[in-house]
Amino acid sequence: MTTSNFKNKNHIDELRNIVRSNLNEYINGDYVLLDIPNYRNIGDTLIWQGELEYLKEFKYKCNYSCNPHVFKSDKIKKSDIILLQGGGNFGDIWPINQDFRNMIISNYRNNKIIVFPQTIHYKNVSNIIKDAKIYNEHPNLIICVRDQPSFELAQKYFHKCKILLLPDMAFFNDFTRFHSNRIQGKSLIMAREDREMGKDSSINQIKKELEKECRNFDIKDWPGFLKEGTLKRRVQSYIIRAEIIGSKKLMNVPLLNLLVDDKHGLKRRDYKNSQLMKGIEFINKYDVIYSTRLHGFILSVLLNKEVYIFDNSYGKNKNFYKAWLSNFENVKLIEAYDY
Repeated sequence: MTTSNFKNKNHIDELRNIVRSNLNEYINGDYVLLDIPNYRNIGDTLIWQGELEYLKEFKYKCNYSCNPHVFKSDKIKKSDIILLQGGGNFGDIWPINQDFRNMIISNYRNNKIIVFPQTIHYKNVSNIIKDAKIYNEHPNLIICVRDQPSFELAQKYFHKCKILLLPDMAFFNDFTRFHSNRIQGKSLIMAREDREMGKDSSINQIKKELEKECRNFDIKDWPGFLKEGTLKRRVQSYIIRAEIIGSKKLMNVPLLNLLVDDKHGLKRRDYKNSQLMKGIEFINKYDVIYSTRLHGFILSVLLNKEVYIFDNSYGKNKNFYKAWLSNFENVKLIEAYDY
């Protein structure tokens, strides 16, 4: 497929230019990239790869990069700009990432710190007040957010920080080589299996419509995701926890520390690339995507699919769509009142 058939190429270029025109001036030296995803969420891996593609546009060097479990404080130089992974884990829903972010911002006040675009969500206002104290004490902290409610929340509580409203970094990925004209004759309802799953009844309505039209469809989450509370998910969690504990212990043991990769821990060194290909191959099995996952939605846009998005449990998907994607072709937000 040629780029002339890429429906939203110009819109995606516009999003990239918004990032460049607002963020480039702050990345003016060598840097470290921290909090990268060492887990099975393909969406966060898409963000990470997008950040890497963006950073290729600079002449500066990445001095260090790691996941939060194997962080080495002696790797940070006083001159390094600290870049923190973007995504949807800013707040009190995903504590591992938030605690790591807070530790870095608290301990490295002499370094410029940039948080790549995030959605901010707190269930408990006391937690954002506590975090705000840490952030407002940092003299050079730039927090990028990716929707209007997050922007307003950050301006209200993180008033001494520089707040930028920017699109998601996953849009820096160029997947045109994976576009396909082949008709699969199948649709996907991508229903997430974790704590961010919303209670919107529209998914059931879509399912009924597809059944009524005798259309072939699957209901699945990302490859490798298992439903919370199931035995398989518990076993998977034990394996993940063992890998994390093993990484932490071995990273300080001479010779054995060679087994631990700063980015991937004890996983294969090509884990990132294999995750990306899993996601691309998964989405390319379908012609039409109905997604509850923001990055299932974004990857589908990057792969030139017809795509619909449902909201998650706290407005992340809807707010992102309204901020950046309402003028995209073959892309639509499905809200409860649509059915």
